[in-house]
Amino acid sequence: MSETAGHAALGGGHLDAAVEHARAALAALLRAAASDGSGDGSSEESPLIAEARALLSTLLDHRIDLAAERLGHDDPAVVAAVRADRNEAIAVSGALLYWLPPGDPAWPEVALTVGRLSYDRYRDSWPGAEPADPDDLDAACDLLLHAARYTELDERTTLYLVLALRDRHRLLACPADARALTIWGERLLALGLVPRSA
Repeated sequence: MSETAGHAALGGGHLDAAVEHARAALAALLRAAASDGSGDGSSEESPLIAEARALLSTLLDHRIDLAAERLGHDDPAVVAAVRADRNEAIAVSGALLYWLPPGDPAWPEVALTVGRLSYDRYRDSWPGAEPADPDDLDAACDLLLHAARYTELDERTTLYLVLALRDRHRLLACPADARALTIWGERLLALGLVPRSA
């Protein structure tokens, strides 16, 4: 099965068409910004570009979630398609996060998305995965912790944060991570969830 077929298996025709439309719209806006801008990248602060990035990231994230819910990961084409979606979602959401003005109300939600997807990439256990990148683990911990200051975390995101902090503490044994792990681990237990073992 080709990667195109893998994408079709992930989300169905309507979702795939929406992703392609959002991707094309963002590309067109970025081309227009590049031709009209000053060359320093400031034109990428356009609200239209931010909206296009947010839409594409949301659609890709939804397609990834559908794959996790409905499919096994023994088909190389499906795995490749999920990885491609995840990498693109991280890049698009990361660019959105970079250009959001300080204090923007959308910042925490975008940070949670980048943090969660970065941890998924770090912990990729499917066949043929690239070596785990500590930068992904740092992004997961730092963005999830920072966003947690401004928004209430749901059960799923709390679990992501605890697992990311656990993994980084095993690598670095940082006292700050140990304290955060204790705090968020207690919150996770209060929710009735227990982190899976490595």
